[in-house]
Amino acid sequence: MGGSGHPWSLPSDLDTEALSGHVPTAIAQLLVKRGIDTPDKLKVFLVPSHKLPHDPMRITGMEIALKRLYSAVKDGERVGVFGDFDVDGITGTAIICEGLTALGIDVSPYLPHRIDEGHGLSNAAIDTLASKGVTLIVTVDTGITSFDEVDYAKSLGVDVIITDHHIPHGGVPNAVTSLNPKIPGGDYPFLELCGAGIGFKLIQGLYEFYGQPWDPGLLELAAMGTIADLVPLLDENRYLVQEGLRELANTRRPGLRALYSLARVNADEITAETVSFQIAPRLNSAGRMGDPMDSYNLLTTTSPEEAGALTRKLESLNMDRRAVTEESYAIAQERVEDLGELPPVLVISDERFLRGVAGLIAGRLVDKYRRPAVVIAVEGEFSVASGRSIPEFNIAAAFESCEDLLIRFGGHSQAAGLSVPTASIPQLKSRLEAYSANSLDTQGLIRNIEIDAVISLDALDEDFIRWINDLEPYGPANPRPVFASMGVKVLETFHMGREQQHLRLRLENNGAQFTALAFNQADKWQPNTEYLDMAFTVMNDSFRGKGAIALRFLDFKPSA
Repeated sequence: MGGSGHPWSLPSDLDTEALSGHVPTAIAQLLVKRGIDTPDKLKVFLVPSHKLPHDPMRITGMEIALKRLYSAVKDGERVGVFGDFDVDGITGTAIICEGLTALGIDVSPYLPHRIDEGHGLSNAAIDTLASKGVTLIVTVDTGITSFDEVDYAKSLGVDVIITDHHIPHGGVPNAVTSLNPKIPGGDYPFLELCGAGIGFKLIQGLYEFYGQPWDPGLLELAAMGTIADLVPLLDENRYLVQEGLRELANTRRPGLRALYSLARVNADEITAETVSFQIAPRLNSAGRMGDPMDSYNLLTTTSPEEAGALTRKLESLNMDRRAVTEESYAIAQERVEDLGELPPVLVISDERFLRGVAGLIAGRLVDKYRRPAVVIAVEGEFSVASGRSIPEFNIAAAFESCEDLLIRFGGHSQAAGLSVPTASIPQLKSRLEAYSANSLDTQGLIRNIEIDAVISLDALDEDFIRWINDLEPYGPANPRPVFASMGVKVLETFHMGREQQHLRLRLENNGAQFTALAFNQADKWQPNTEYLDMAFTVMNDSFRGKGAIALRFLDFKPSA
């Protein structure tokens, strides 16, 4: 199917018999498609068994880490916590700092400045922490490739415990221990925790070691890191996010309450998507445009005055980030259009790109052109790039294939970064293009809309909506369900937005009426359309009160 914005792939016939009688037919179809094909699997998915959270002692090295922290508590050592400057690193740093502080440890949090310091543990950061009397550094969301830096810390008499979820290259640093389920040979049952998730496991382990309950308020931090880092929302991540969203709804943190009120977040209706689109970008803006410690302080402050001031600061940084992203994206798009024929990977560089938004621009290019994209901020002798990818292509492996050209690189299959001498950019570009030409078939790379089930709108009754809410939180590996309805009658249409770029429709199908919203799709509307075929998701419509729902169009076209 096509002719509108995107082709749709309709669901194939699936055997839903085992679930019939338990759930509505369309819900059974989408569950089976996601591998949940028996009542037992459904039960485990909805109400994870009491085995969660998993036993932290199953992470290799946990016992060594806890003994080292125990002696830090006993001897009154000062501990440095070194994180990354994104939401995952900031929340993970806050989890470990709050957990240790409550046990009476003196902590010094350290988040590097993106522009001045860049990613990862550095000798300069180690010097700063050592000068404050730190004798143990715990890393968060980073460190698994910091071989030289860990050796440098040891030469100053500073121990390092690494907690990281990135894939190790060539062994692990010579630290006290490295906590990372992805280190080969481990027995931890779930490999997809983010940095904040592993930070949480360390504190959970430490409190269980002391026979004390950990503060459930740490779950709200773990949930924000997990959602923002786009790890699969299954198993333990689903547990952390479900529990954390409950905590977020009732948060006692003055910083989050101030953020909610400025971002117009309704605490009772917080979902994973609220965190993704309203909370995380504001927390991230400090790391992109300013000092990530502002976000850390916002999350951990107990002062409503400080919370208000920091929230206003983050809001203005976030506005700056939006403006810079729009300008840079316009330049990037122009660059891509100038290429004429699209290469298998888009590599673009410019002096006007800010490294803090390079990843955002790369992400938007991937969305538009359905190609992996690498955006390079040219900064003089050396340049910094962020890459984003599509499921068919491992961008971290592509960067690794150019290792001899790079100063440093790291990341995941779908998002990675690198630093490169500016003089080597042309060579990097041709090597990445050659690598992707060999490993990526660009023929079929069209953004497809995967339909979970075809329904008529009268199927959207209370029971059906309750099921959609029960399958939350939605995110990677558990996306919000996408439905299609055919031949839906259009009762009314309104254009909305500053440039009239959005549509609001009133629709009717088999006697059921709904409001539908189509964001940035007004240009597809054909006047006098009476009947539509539509691909959509079901959203809560907070404008119309509690329990109201609206349909959100992914695509639509006049019915044949």
